[in-house]
Amino acid sequence: MDILNQNEKDEDIIRKIPESKENYLPLDKDRLALFTVNFLEVRNIEPTFDKIVVTAFKLFPEKFSLIGFPEYPDAKVVHDSLWHCTYKTKRWISGNVQSGFKITEKGKYFLEETKKILEGKIKLTKTHTTIPRRKEITFINMLKKTEAYKKYLQNKKDKITKSEIFETLKATQNSRELAEMHLTRYIEYANRVNETSVIQFLEFAKKKLRGNKNA
Repeated sequence: MDILNQNEKDEDIIRKIPESKENYLPLDKDRLALFTVNFLEVRNIEPTFDKIVVTAFKLFPEKFSLIGFPEYPDAKVVHDSLWHCTYKTKRWISGNVQSGFKITEKGKYFLEETKKILEGKIKLTKTHTTIPRRKEITFINMLKKTEAYKKYLQNKKDKITKSEIFETLKATQNSRELAEMHLTRYIEYANRVNETSVIQFLEFAKKKLRGNKNA
């Protein structure tokens, strides 16, 4: 989709954006907001909030239109999606409404994935509209079976010992470097499959591992 004209204003370019021809309905709004920011970036258009709102609506009107008024964009829906993308559990995008937005290094991974979904190169599961990642899910499910995680869910954080944290991270207590490496990998996997409770547990485990008394 090449609509770039060096002599046109950003607003005029955005006005001419046609609706995406790809099947975007199965994708969640956060991914489409991420795609929108990149759409503007590659066209040298600063991804300010207003421009993202209109561009997201132009590209994906069935996802970002105002209920009852489908000819208008729903700025709140776009705002919420951008907020999700900047929140610590994702961090696909950096920035805010005042400063504008930019895709992070982590966001680039999910951007490429999103492009492949839109192109039909990656198929979504029928029930959850998420990409099956067998390795990540396997490791996360193993973590959920550990005593430390079970205690965390039961709000018994004070009962979790450091040895249980090491056991969760598949490392002995004299293998601190290995534990840190596994922790980093678990956090990456949890972020990829958007397991919020696991991410929060791992943040707790990180503090516990590093001797934070508030953990």
